Amino acid sequence: MTDTEARRPRARSLALYLTIAVLATSAMFGAVLIVVGDQANIAGRAWLTLLLVGAFAGAVALDATASNGPNRWYLPASTITNAALVAVGLLKLWNGVLQPDDTADARVWAVQFWRFAGVVVLARMALLLTQVYGLRFVTRASSRVSSVGGVVTLALVWATALVLALPAILPAASWPDWWWRLAAATTLVATVAAVIPLIVRAFEAKPAAGVSQPPGPQLRTYPPYPFPDAGMYAHPQPTAAPPAMNAPPPAASGFPPPQ
Repeated sequence: MTDTEARRPRARSLALYLTIAVLATSAMFGAVLIVVGDQANIAGRAWLTLLLVGAFAGAVALDATASNGPNRWYLPASTITNAALVAVGLLKLWNGVLQPDDTADARVWAVQFWRFAGVVVLARMALLLTQVYGLRFVTRASSRVSSVGGVVTLALVWATALVLALPAILPAASWPDWWWRLAAATTLVATVAAVIPLIVRAFEAKPAAGVSQPPGPQLRTYPPYPFPDAGMYAHPQPTAAPPAMNAPPPAASGFPPPQ
C-alpha cells in the first residue's frame, strides 16, 4: 500500500483528535471528582458524566461508519456539534454558570434534563437540515442565485437554533422580551427562506415526457459506418491446376504418345 492510499483524510483526522480530547478530558474530570468528592452527590454526577461521554463516543462512531457520502464535511461538523452538546451537558450536570441554584430538587433535575434534550434536538435537526438541504440546494444548485439563497437559508436556520437554544442552556440568565421576539422573527424568516427554493425547483423546466436525460456528460454519437459491398471481399473462383513438372507433353495429332 502506498503512502497516498494509507493517508487518512484531514476531516477524519480532525474528528478523531477532537473525539480523543473530549473523552480524555471528561474521563479525568469525572475520575478526580469521584475520588475527592462527596459520594452521596458528586459520585452520581460523575457516573452521569461518563454516561454522557459514552453517548458522545457512540454518536461519533456511528457518524464515522456513515461518513463516506457526498458531504465530506459532515463528520467533523457532527463531531464539533456533539462536543458542544457534551459541554452543555457538563454545564447542567455540575451546576455551572447561570444554572438553577437548587439542583438537589428532583423537579429541577427533570427540567434541566428536558432543557438539555431540547438543545440536542435543535442542534441535530439543524445539522440534518444542513446535510440534506445544503447538498440539494447549495452543492448541486442549478444556478448561482439558488446556491446563494441556500447559504443564506442555512445561516438563518443556525441563527434560529442558537437563539432558541441559549435560554435553555443558560436558564438563570435574564432573557428580555425582545429576545423572544427575535427568536420568533428568525424562525419565520428561516421557514420562508427554506420554502422558496422548493417552490422555485417545482416550477423549473423539465424535459419532455419520454425523453430521458442520463446524468453526467453526454457522449457525442456518430452515424454507423456503412458496410462495404460483399462482392469486394468475395473469394476468387478456383481455376484449373497448372500441369505437373514431370508430366509428359501432350501428344501431337495423329502420333502415339511417347513411351
